[in-house]
Amino acid sequence: MDTVIHLENVSVCYKNTPAIEQVNLTVERGDFLGIMGPNGGGKTTLVKAVLGLVPLSGGSITICGKDHLKSRGLAGYVPQFSFVDRTFPVTALEVVLTGLLKGGLHPFFRYTKQQKEEALNCMERVGIAHLAGRNLPGLSGGEFQRLLIARALAVHPEILILDEPTASVDPAFRQEIYALLGKLNETVTILLITHDMNAIAREVKTIACLNRTLVYHGEPHLTEHIINKLYNCPIDLVAHGVPHRVLEQHEGDR
Repeated sequence: MDTVIHLENVSVCYKNTPAIEQVNLTVERGDFLGIMGPNGGGKTTLVKAVLGLVPLSGGSITICGKDHLKSRGLAGYVPQFSFVDRTFPVTALEVVLTGLLKGGLHPFFRYTKQQKEEALNCMERVGIAHLAGRNLPGLSGGEFQRLLIARALAVHPEILILDEPTASVDPAFRQEIYALLGKLNETVTILLITHDMNAIAREVKTIACLNRTLVYHGEPHLTEHIINKLYNCPIDLVAHGVPHRVLEQHEGDR
């Protein structure tokens, strides 16, 4: 197998408070990894560490065999919806174009025709090329989320990392985004932070359960023991008419 991400004994602290501790994780090319766990369990910290957005307190991370701090452009990042300003007066195309910037903006800067075509191709890939001239505030929640994915794809990443991309959209769009990610996974390795069990059931190939430390990594089948260990308490899961393969049979099932 071809390893694209390797974490070895990775720890991150915020003001001496551990966020994640001694995490060992390997992600293979073509995987669709679902990262799940409780709020405050370190999921976002983990992906920010991979992206070099937070310093490591210990351990090492490599992306495609390179130190993660020297692998700019190998990973595309879609942050949490709530952390992005949707009121900024720019067009959808201009947002995607910012994903192509390498040295930042400067006076008299102009995007090239090739860059604009590349950005449009990314928008076409996620089904929103027709919205290129639409101002940001005029986009729906689902359209805006597709826009963020298009921007992340602009760097032609080996890995696409998404932080809860369906948290602020309606159920109908959730199904669309999972179908889109499944299609993108044909050419891009995906890491998806999610609380949505439907996502785990529909598209992911492996899961990583994180509660400051790595509780489980493997096939997307959860046992009662893993769930209780992950959340530090007994958990009841209720599926509303959605066929899934998340929970294995366990004692007491009928």
